[in-house]
Amino acid sequence: VGPGNVPVFIEQTANVKDAVGKIVEGKCFDNGTICSSEQAVVVEHGIKDLALSEFARMGGYLLSLEEQELLARLVVINGGLNPEIVGKSALTIAQMAGLKVPPDTRVLLATLDGVGKGYPLSMEKLSPILAFYSVSTWQDGLQRCIELLNFGGLGHTAVIHSNNEKVIREFALQVPASRILV
Repeated sequence: VGPGNVPVFIEQTANVKDAVGKIVEGKCFDNGTICSSEQAVVVEHGIKDLALSEFARMGGYLLSLEEQELLARLVVINGGLNPEIVGKSALTIAQMAGLKVPPDTRVLLATLDGVGKGYPLSMEKLSPILAFYSVSTWQDGLQRCIELLNFGGLGHTAVIHSNNEKVIREFALQVPASRILV
């Protein structure tokens, strides 16, 4: 198969605690080595703080902009993924990048504003690193997920956590993925 670059959308009606728990477990049980593992989390503004606090509770470490730059230099080499980070733990990757993180860190979170080559951590990382996006509406979340898939996961996998059947249906109809998890 090709790259996954799997986006996960947590829509405002989702059980945020359950969603974050599943994302962290899915990303960390094998250190994110499979192409269908989560690569980016997209949340609506109204639940952003709750999602971030749940990630922190589950061992997520929110990187500063400076730390993101250091991590990006490690993750991307010559425009591609550095194979040295694949399957390594978040602690090992942080150490490789020269970062100091808490000893209970399970996943590294990078808050990004865009997708593409100018945002190296928006690519598939095959490690316990997640891009993190905040959007105003579910329609913006859907568009961000489409952007992520078009950047390096077209036709692969997308995930939505929601209790709104209309939003789930639109997500399933519009994302360019052959495998959609709800």
